[in-house]
Amino acid sequence: MIVAVPMDIYRSLCHDNPCTSPQFALYEVLAEHDEVRYSLLEIRPNPWARYGGNMISDPRMKACECECAMMQNPSHISEHYILLQALGKCNVLIAGHYCFNTLYAMKHVGIKIHKIPPFLKTASEAIEHFIIGTEITRYLRCVHQV
Repeated sequence: MIVAVPMDIYRSLCHDNPCTSPQFALYEVLAEHDEVRYSLLEIRPNPWARYGGNMISDPRMKACECECAMMQNPSHISEHYILLQALGKCNVLIAGHYCFNTLYAMKHVGIKIHKIPPFLKTASEAIEHFIIGTEITRYLRCVHQV
């Protein structure tokens, strides 16, 4: 399974709306017997950062405050789908906060969102929080970063 973690420019965990995250760390998570291993596959830029889009710097987007009018606007809804250029092959997106349009866009293509608490600071902590909270850890004895 491939898990995406939104990161800031310093590679710390980004708790804002994933649409405003400058980059994403993609991790592969493998469960084998009583062990779960995860490893970093790659860091991908947010397409909005690459194209110079204003979604990254919009304070309303960072705070997940899509207005009711924006939530119904097809143009605004489609802006959330641009994330799929970075996340297209992922199974899970880890996020601290997200708006309804982000949830809808990810759900529409089969990407689940795993909500994390605000005290997590690193991608490793977020991945381990995800691993412990999923069904793959039913017989877990050990989690390893590879």
